Amino acid sequence: MVRKIRRIAGGAALIALAAVLAGYGGALHPAGDSLAVFRVPLALLGGLALLVWRPRGAVTVAGLAVVALAVVPRLWALSPVQAGPAAQTLGLTVYQKNLLFTLRDPGAVVADIRARAPDIVTLQEVSARNRAVLAALRADYPYQQYCNFRAVGGTAVLSRWPAVSGSAFCDQGLSGLQVETPAGMVRAMSLHLGWPWPHGQAEQISELTPLLRGLDGPTVIGGDFNAVAWSHALARVEVASGTRRAGHEVATFALPYGGMGVAIDHVLASGAAPGTIEVLDRLASDHRGVLARVAVSP
Repeated sequence: MVRKIRRIAGGAALIALAAVLAGYGGALHPAGDSLAVFRVPLALLGGLALLVWRPRGAVTVAGLAVVALAVVPRLWALSPVQAGPAAQTLGLTVYQKNLLFTLRDPGAVVADIRARAPDIVTLQEVSARNRAVLAALRADYPYQQYCNFRAVGGTAVLSRWPAVSGSAFCDQGLSGLQVETPAGMVRAMSLHLGWPWPHGQAEQISELTPLLRGLDGPTVIGGDFNAVAWSHALARVEVASGTRRAGHEVATFALPYGGMGVAIDHVLASGAAPGTIEVLDRLASDHRGVLARVAVSP
């Protein structure tokens, strides 16, 4: 019986740790980004199975090295990153939130946004059920761009600062405005990417890349990326838009069947300073909000 348990544990360890390594291959195939979402839970599962299996020394060392490779950088990344100095920067506060398309009463979200008074608000899953949030915030954020997207709802970007005439646009889950802040112009966007492979996240990013590359000037993007901080997908968006992820990694969405949190909601900003973020309550959504304080520059 003990041998059988150890054999089962050995198989589980090999499968889990192989999946961890495959999760680093997002640049080769989008399936790598799908596995990357589960990198930490897979590594922990593989490590526990390894301890039950207790293979020969070299195998144990190699297995534990894979676990450390996956887990240690994530623990290190949890420490907040402070915004560094940057020349000619523009300071902004961005409130990022996936509302949840079935949310019937967005009153708590509206109250939270008003209380925090950000410069820019980026929303996803804006549906017929919760679109009242846009009307409720119009007095505070009169400059709004809503773009219909999928059955789960569209994206919206709201600004307290005036929008440049003719600057609004919609494209494949991306809504945007160029706004005139007291410190200068900034392009603000809300993005909702689909799930990774086998869904169409990689193709969606490819379709958005020409638009993102064509944008100039200071830029902020808030969104539900359905991609973890260390994914190739997020890196593609950063490179195309000339932005960097603000702040440290925070768990914004709980995975099903275990509830382990993953960081898939992000705020990106152009310039050298990474900014700081604060993770907010769910407020009846399945995603936590993110409040980012960023310093953007061209």
